[in-house]
Amino acid sequence: MNPQPSLPDSTPSKPTFACVRCSERKVRCNRQTPCDACIRHSVQCIFCPPKPSRRRLKLVKDPLVEERLKRYEALLYEKGIDPEAINNTLEAGHRRKIAHPELPETVWQLPAPVSSVSGPQATTFQPRLLHGQGGTKLIDKVAEEIHDAEDAAEEDSANDASDSGISDNDFAYVLDWKMPVTTSLHPPADLIHQLWQTFTENVNPLSKLVHVPSLQSAIEKAVTNIDRIPKGFEALMFAIYSTAVLSLTEDECKELLGESRAVLLPRYVAATKIALTRARFMSSTSIVVLQALVLHVLSIRDVCEPRAVWCLTGVAIRLAEGMGMRLDGTLLGLSPFETEIHRRIWWQLRMHDFRAAELCGQAKFRHFEYDETTPKKPANVNDSDLYPAMPQAAAESTKPTEMLWIVFRSDLASFAATQKVKMQKLGKPMLTSEEYVAMDDLKIKDSFIKNMEDMIETKYLRFCDPSQPLQLMTLIGARTATNLMRFLAHHPRRWTKIDQVPAPEQQLVWDIVVHLLEQYNMMQSSPQLQRFAWNVPYFIQWHAVIHLLDTLRADPLRLDAVKAWRLIDTLYENNWEILMNINKPISAAIGNLCLKAFSSRTAALTKEKRRISDPPAYISKLQEQREAAKIRREAAIARNMAQRIDNAKRLTVSDASVTWPDSVPRSAEEPAQAQSEQYPTTKQLVNCAQGSTLTGDDEFWLNDAQSAGSFDGRAADMMNLDTDAILAQGTWLDAPSNEVIDWAQWDAFLGNFDTTRPNIVPGPGSGHS
Repeated sequence: MNPQPSLPDSTPSKPTFACVRCSERKVRCNRQTPCDACIRHSVQCIFCPPKPSRRRLKLVKDPLVEERLKRYEALLYEKGIDPEAINNTLEAGHRRKIAHPELPETVWQLPAPVSSVSGPQATTFQPRLLHGQGGTKLIDKVAEEIHDAEDAAEEDSANDASDSGISDNDFAYVLDWKMPVTTSLHPPADLIHQLWQTFTENVNPLSKLVHVPSLQSAIEKAVTNIDRIPKGFEALMFAIYSTAVLSLTEDECKELLGESRAVLLPRYVAATKIALTRARFMSSTSIVVLQALVLHVLSIRDVCEPRAVWCLTGVAIRLAEGMGMRLDGTLLGLSPFETEIHRRIWWQLRMHDFRAAELCGQAKFRHFEYDETTPKKPANVNDSDLYPAMPQAAAESTKPTEMLWIVFRSDLASFAATQKVKMQKLGKPMLTSEEYVAMDDLKIKDSFIKNMEDMIETKYLRFCDPSQPLQLMTLIGARTATNLMRFLAHHPRRWTKIDQVPAPEQQLVWDIVVHLLEQYNMMQSSPQLQRFAWNVPYFIQWHAVIHLLDTLRADPLRLDAVKAWRLIDTLYENNWEILMNINKPISAAIGNLCLKAFSSRTAALTKEKRRISDPPAYISKLQEQREAAKIRREAAIARNMAQRIDNAKRLTVSDASVTWPDSVPRSAEEPAQAQSEQYPTTKQLVNCAQGSTLTGDDEFWLNDAQSAGSFDGRAADMMNLDTDAILAQGTWLDAPSNEVIDWAQWDAFLGNFDTTRPNIVPGPGSGHS
């Protein structure tokens, strides 16, 4: 009998690796099934085989690539460039990252100062620039360097973060948090191309925040795959849409884009806010995100409250500083291309900050320092002269380029900084905008203006061709800047009594103001400059407009009054949205002054029995706004009085034995007094609250200590002041006979400041009223 074949053993073989629990606890496992440790702890014993180790890919050298590299190195040697010494380009950093993937960032450090003194030296830490996948960071402290190097991977992964809720973004409240999906807000591909073309023609020449040739290909790639573009780049695209629509007129929007400007602009501004929030702009180190934020500021600056624009500009400056832009790129080892882009962004931010501060009543150049570490001014080169792999900086042109407007404005700012240093050396006040106006020495002012004129004429005006739109814009802008400096030098706030001001001085200021308005209107009305007109309203000198209207009010039949009124007509036509915005105190106040001047002219013409033409459309609109404001104000007063009487009756019924002082008017005259107390007119508000600078929130906090707990919520906060009070009270800014207008009051309106705070007492001899 043949023996039966033995069956294979069905008993499982002993594992050759530890179970999951022992592996996690890092204890010895006896590899039984189950193991002793799992039996002892009464847990399930699971054996999972470890993942097989990955094989390292061998780098195979491509003969063709090697041959090209040798050829390129030979060409570099021919040009006198040592390829081994090039360690500060993007390509070199990329090669290092491929060769050493464990190194997440490249650190650049400013060269240490050379000291000829031997012996113990104090330890100094030089700023360092960290390069990561998400952007660059400037580090000033060792501890922060270590912290940021550890967090780089977390920030770089923000592009893949969840959009499920506000908890994922610590700064979502800055720009609001709505509609986390933005793909549906993109226009069709053909309209994206149209918006991009509009941006490059209308917006880019006056901003130069982006490099058009390199961005062009990225836009093309995004259009073909709109659902999978990075979040930061999507924010930039929406910002481009917003500024492009801003630069178009209503008719152009309908013709090119098929919808009205009033619909498209809010849509893309809202989409930009959402996209910036999704891109975590407050903690981003991406240049693309910063460019999107700056363009967003440009798109909202005409309609948003000036303080909000100023603060948001400050946020952008802080982000730029964190990326190292406060230092010149050559000091940080950046490539020539990156260095130039950094300079463009930094100077555009600083110049915008100067104007934003000025519109908030702050000094224009107070915190502007220009030294050896400050980023150099942007180069006067075309975008075609720049490319990411460029080995050295492009040679600047001595003729106008597409950077003309930017380098012109940069030169004005650097000229002011230079003069500021000169004034300090002479022991004079620092040359901020407010100190320049208050300076009594007209010789210094005239010297400043003469030097600026010479600089502008030598570097720009003699090269400008008026047939070229950008050069014509620069030509008029230069003339405007000179006239603006003259106006500030002879500002009428220096006058106390009109009859004490020499007639030539009055005529000089009047002529300057007329020239300013002519130049503003030319930049907005000229067909040749129509594409740049969007940039003008933000830079209009409203003090010049105020002086012109106040002069027309006081002297309605002066010889050139008709010419002046034509300028006002054009100003309102070109800036209808801004000047008809009743939510801004400055617009409401200028409207009141305009109506007073128009009424004075009408009365003077009637008195002389001269023909009176029909009022223009903007005068009728201003009158309608004020009539509507009076009706709203009277209705609000009536509602408030009814509520007060009703509350008083309730208190009387609930506790008849208690006498509540001042709860019910005691005579027929007191309702009017109660109305006045609850809704004071603007003039009363100014007169009764002198010396108080508290807002409603501050008064709620401090009122107990100051007035024994009697809080009435009527603090004169300009931010919360109902503009109906300004519209309804058209006489409160009247100047007495032979008196100049209260410029401090107008400063308050212009900066949305508290109009009730006392005027600053000028120094001796300032001539201030």
